[in-house]
Amino acid sequence: MQTSINLQEPFTYSIIPLVFLVIIIMILIYFLLKNRKIVTVEKEIVKEIPEKNIKNIPVIKNKYLKQLDKINKEFKENLITLREAYQSISEVIRLFVFEVTDITTQNYTLTEIKKLDLPVIYELIEEYYEPEFASKSIGDFDASINKTRRIINEWN
Repeated sequence: MQTSINLQEPFTYSIIPLVFLVIIIMILIYFLLKNRKIVTVEKEIVKEIPEKNIKNIPVIKNKYLKQLDKINKEFKENLITLREAYQSISEVIRLFVFEVTDITTQNYTLTEIKKLDLPVIYELIEEYYEPEFASKSIGDFDASINKTRRIINEWN
């Protein structure tokens, strides 16, 4: 059977709207994944301090107090600079907190330490920041190291 009707060409879509749609979807996925990572990191930072720690706190305290004595001796004998001395006591207090609480403060910035709700440690690290990072280190090292010793001794 013959017909006189001719078939029309298939309708073609413009590819430009499809490209824009794909780009928008990719941007949305990127931002969703990016925000998800930030939330995960913040949850890791704000860990609760363990209620009971079965570690031997007096032994840990003694270990870090000895390190402070060594740093103080090296500074008094001019074997290390003021900047190096502050960096060392900052490392000591961070490692002490880590060993006692299992919070990796040695990897945290000052802002992240503030979020931990450990105001004494935050204030101490904040005191170290200027002598550690200033172009010319100025600070009262004796007062700082004595304050660090006191905080370690008073830790429960």
